[in-house]
Amino acid sequence: MFGPSKIKYTTRAIERWFAANQRPLPWRESYDPYEVWVSEVMLQQTRMEVVLGYFERFMTRFPTIKRLASSSVDNVLAMWSGLGYYRRARMLHEGATAVAKLGTMPRTVDELLTIPGIGRYTAGAIASIAFQQRAPIVDGNVKRVLARITGTYDDPWIAAEAFVKACDDPRMLNQGLMELGALICTPRNPSCDACPVRKHCIAYATDRVDELPRPKAKPQTRELRIPLYLVTDRRGRVLMRREHGRLMNAMLHLPHGDSSLFGARPLDVAQTRLLGTFKHTVTNRRITFTLFEAKLIDSLRDTDEYEWIDVTKLRIHAHPSYVAKALKLSGRLSRS
Repeated sequence: MFGPSKIKYTTRAIERWFAANQRPLPWRESYDPYEVWVSEVMLQQTRMEVVLGYFERFMTRFPTIKRLASSSVDNVLAMWSGLGYYRRARMLHEGATAVAKLGTMPRTVDELLTIPGIGRYTAGAIASIAFQQRAPIVDGNVKRVLARITGTYDDPWIAAEAFVKACDDPRMLNQGLMELGALICTPRNPSCDACPVRKHCIAYATDRVDELPRPKAKPQTRELRIPLYLVTDRRGRVLMRREHGRLMNAMLHLPHGDSSLFGARPLDVAQTRLLGTFKHTVTNRRITFTLFEAKLIDSLRDTDEYEWIDVTKLRIHAHPSYVAKALKLSGRLSRS
């Protein structure tokens, strides 16, 4: 049984380990609530090494909540382009607008939960990391660490709350749990010999490290092959479609020959030259894009659906990362 004394010992061991082994991350320099919020949103379903570059650029462009709130959602999406899961950017902008109206960042979980886009995990992360409130958090890393330490499949939020109530420093504990899961208690091949709480880890003691936590059933992967069309005008501008579907609303896409991906109607074009192929993943879809140089069969009618875009200014437009991949493949966008 994992009783109160073991919980207390474990929380202190994790806090000490984190103090000595934490990675130097930009939002850890001052623990500014806004920076903590942005980092947590970016880190959802995105690798740390990808987030770091985006975080620095985003904070340079939107250094304060007020600046983010006063910017258009299109500008926010443009800075988010390539990071994926674009609903995060929309909700972050909506949340910043709400906080700007309040005039101050909420400090408690209950108050934070009133802000659009802030759910249970993000509220706990901001409250504990920025304001040192005794708020539990559970992400994938924390769930795995707690399941292995306590040796249970039970609700990880119950364990997280017990741990944060017993700790000395909720900021250090919650970050320590996440850091332990990222660096030591990894999904596969965990470094148990380097674990600061191995002595009291039930999964380690009972040889069940690989069993805990019980894995979720993964959604079936769809394999898609989709042609993309590069259509240019005499000025060298590229034709793009502003998507208004559910997944990537108001973002610029290259015309394509398949309506199953984003719900767009295929553009009436004639292929003139094969430029190459590349792979791309969107949630549970693995896509092989085939890029063709193409020309319009009929002249384009006046519409707000399609736009001619100067690719040298692509950064100021919101676009998914596959667009940049395609333009780099075509040689029209620098690979740097």
